[in-house]
Amino acid sequence: MRLINVKTFKLEEFLDYRVPPYAILSHTWGDDSEELSFRDVEYGSVNKPGIGSVKFRGCCRQAAEDGLSYAWIDTCCIDKTNLVELSEAINSMFRWYQRASICYAFLSDVPGDDNFRQKGSKFQSSRWFQRGWTLQELLAPKTMRFYGTNFAPSIRPNDTFSPFRVQEWRLLGNKGNMSTPIVSVTGIPRHYLLGIAALHTASVAQRMSWAAHRDTNRKEDLAYCLLGIFNITMPMIYGEGGEQAFFRLQEQIMKVTRDDSILAWGLGTNNSYANDTGDATAGGIVAKSPADFASSGNIISRDQALKYTNSVDISGGSIRAHLPLHTTPTGQIIGLLSCGPENNSQQVVGIPLMELSGASSDEYSRLRGYNSSLYPTTVAATGPKPIRIKHDSQENLPGDLGGLFSHYEYDDFTDIHLKIIDVAPKSYWDEERALIMSTPTANDGAVGQVLIRLRHDTQEAKDFVIVLEYKKESADTLVECMVLICSRNLLLEELVPYLPSMMQKLDGKRRAKNELLSLSIALERVERQPIFLLKPELVLDGVFTTIDATVELEEKKLIRESLQLLEENEETESEGSKLEGQMNYCNASLNKIKKEREGILAHLKKLEERQKVLVEKEKEYTGKRTEIITKQDGVKTKLSDLSAQWGNVQKRWYTLGQDQNLRGPLPGTTVLGWAAAKGLVDVVKQRLEKDADVNAWKHYAYTPLISASIGRQFEVAKLLIEHGARVDAHNQKGVTALFAAAVSGCIEVVQLLLDKGADVEGSGNRLKSPLIAAAASGFADVVRLLLDRGAQIEARTKENITALLFASGRGHTDVVRLLLDRGADIEVKCEENRTPLMIASEKGHIDVVRALLDGGADMENKGKGGVTAIVAAFGEVKTDVVQLLLSRGAQVDFRNDKGSTLLMAASAGGHAEIVQQLLEIGKIDPSAKDKEGRTALDWATDKGHEAIVQLLRGTKEDEEEEVDAEGPDERIKEIIRMAAEVSGRKAEFAYAWK
Repeated sequence: MRLINVKTFKLEEFLDYRVPPYAILSHTWGDDSEELSFRDVEYGSVNKPGIGSVKFRGCCRQAAEDGLSYAWIDTCCIDKTNLVELSEAINSMFRWYQRASICYAFLSDVPGDDNFRQKGSKFQSSRWFQRGWTLQELLAPKTMRFYGTNFAPSIRPNDTFSPFRVQEWRLLGNKGNMSTPIVSVTGIPRHYLLGIAALHTASVAQRMSWAAHRDTNRKEDLAYCLLGIFNITMPMIYGEGGEQAFFRLQEQIMKVTRDDSILAWGLGTNNSYANDTGDATAGGIVAKSPADFASSGNIISRDQALKYTNSVDISGGSIRAHLPLHTTPTGQIIGLLSCGPENNSQQVVGIPLMELSGASSDEYSRLRGYNSSLYPTTVAATGPKPIRIKHDSQENLPGDLGGLFSHYEYDDFTDIHLKIIDVAPKSYWDEERALIMSTPTANDGAVGQVLIRLRHDTQEAKDFVIVLEYKKESADTLVECMVLICSRNLLLEELVPYLPSMMQKLDGKRRAKNELLSLSIALERVERQPIFLLKPELVLDGVFTTIDATVELEEKKLIRESLQLLEENEETESEGSKLEGQMNYCNASLNKIKKEREGILAHLKKLEERQKVLVEKEKEYTGKRTEIITKQDGVKTKLSDLSAQWGNVQKRWYTLGQDQNLRGPLPGTTVLGWAAAKGLVDVVKQRLEKDADVNAWKHYAYTPLISASIGRQFEVAKLLIEHGARVDAHNQKGVTALFAAAVSGCIEVVQLLLDKGADVEGSGNRLKSPLIAAAASGFADVVRLLLDRGAQIEARTKENITALLFASGRGHTDVVRLLLDRGADIEVKCEENRTPLMIASEKGHIDVVRALLDGGADMENKGKGGVTAIVAAFGEVKTDVVQLLLSRGAQVDFRNDKGSTLLMAASAGGHAEIVQQLLEIGKIDPSAKDKEGRTALDWATDKGHEAIVQLLRGTKEDEEEEVDAEGPDERIKEIIRMAAEVSGRKAEFAYAWK
């Protein structure tokens, strides 16, 4: 073993049993031109520019500071030109890291001040966690420290390594105090990470899963880097390919272990990608790479002594094993392994098998493209039987088995900066030939699906996912192509189980867009060949819907979490009610006992025995009361926790656009009420079948029927009424279902409620009139229906507001016209004697003003303080309304409490058009003064409105001049043009008027 002398920087060689204490470096390799090689150190070239010298000097410096004289670095302590030495080093690597006094993990892509505990930190996303070799370097050492980089100016005068800046090491922490984020990133349980438990006690599947998301530059190394983790050795054959190297690794593992979890790869949540084994093809029994174990991290070995008499081994291209066999209702054969999930001892892993035709009865092959799955331990009808499973059988298969191929051109995707990065099932992807392969679908029309993931190669954006759906019709196989998007961290394996429920939304959608691209996928079939060409096209224009799988999955998770919380809350509340009843009983019993004891004092001698009995009972009930108080405290705590969780879920619903009217606190929100509001018909039916109270409500919450009405859920409302929901039931605030439906504008629900006998006036509650609610919300069709059913058109709220007043104030022109057509009082008054015309004028709803005027509204009707419609419009500077009212002949001889006229207000506010109209009417004296003695001209001059100044002066000087019958003379036109160039000053206008 060669070691670096940390003082001389020279290599020294030691016999295995004479190796001194040493430090060892764990790192990721940089560019080969920058790394220090064996020859570089041999020749003393340790100052070569680049990251290699930084790691070399940093390791030696840190080892010296730790009192060690030697260090080992893989880049320069192995002569990689000597294949024998290289093979020996790879087989010894785990042992060398295990025997080191300390291991330094240098993460060159992590700054020294990084907060490694923060999710998404540079440490947790470091390349070091993605490389194959660093897995054994993490597990083998007992003592390990992590270092980041820290750039500092070079202050050493003789330092020839970096004339400008030195990239120095900075301690981040050690494996112990950093174990929590490391466990989160790697998936390695803490007891294995810290060496508390021996690695061989972890199942083969578990250890393989730790390498599932790692990679190496040479594909063979992905197998070789795992030798030490499984405590085996084997020769290195570079050039054999990654799959062959991994096959040899698994061969060696099976020779030394009876753990059949080595077959528990490709684990999925569904039983398979197809529903019939008749058209299935045989595949390999062992995995192609550690990535196939990505979902097997919690699979542990069971007690094999109870299941097997022989170990699992491979020879002659077949694996010999003793497995119980299970046949599914569809005829699929499942081999049950002696391993299963760590958290459920009642489940085992089952692998899909097919019996080879023409072979002996005990010969099988593993089905290609089918997932392993979890099965109850009880499904095994018989005990284990000896079978042989061929590794990659292509013989004895039906001659008519074929396949479908989807071919793509790399350039077609790279031209638009997209790259195919994943396919599910992975075994269908032949990356070398740019092919997506699949087996034919069943003759019964069953659907098979393949998912293809596309990622933008230069910018961060959501991924595209192409869904190829294969369906057999007659003698032909149809292929449908659909496109959706998903977040980068959503695995295709997570998406597959939810895909069937998304197919209705996804049907026919060949286009999707993310933050960067709008993409369309075309399928072209090669004539007379089972080959389809995938053609990506950019979509430049057009509006279309994109399905985001991440949002779809999050919504399903939210529904599940919400229902779970609500059900748990109902159970907890029920328990609380029971305890409350018990508490009341205990309190009543204690009171009774106390009264009896008071009576006993007078008759102590006669009732002595009775008193003893009662004392004992008192102790008994006091103890029970204490127990109940403790339980009640627990119930209160749990209800508080559930309420907090519900609040968080509501916030997440809010981000998805939930109606604010549907938000409510957890106390009072039931599963039935919430499901009714969300339109979850199946859940509503389920709760009704369980005899849920269809008319229940608590606090200020709603009945389920009111919730459905708010949520515009017609089918749910109909279902609730069929199950006895009272149509006129109301909550504590007097809200009825009809009122809620009117507010929501759902005419179908309104029609249903009225047909079912709902009181059109809201059960006589004048404060909650459905007609007023619909008018205020602007739903003309609902207003019409309610009027047709006899709603009182002049109904008022407690603020004395009618439907017409509400509609006028909120600008609902169509509702105003409808109410007027039905005879609503056009001069109805509310607070401060305001009429609909005044309110619409003040709000600036010109179309409503016009409709009211057309309907005969009195412009001169006066409210509090003599305010008319035109005065109300002046108050909020509604210019267009003022001009309309003036054009209809509104009276302008009004003064406010400061003596200001309308002309003064318009002049101060810079409204030249209004000034012109007022002057043309001629009913306002331009020379009139307010209480401060100022005229309209004074206000315009003070505010700098030159055009209005000219207009007023022109009027004063030319009072006797007449305007041409066809319009103002050229001077007036010029003044108006100048006025148009003056920006409006609303604040100044309002100040002058008020």
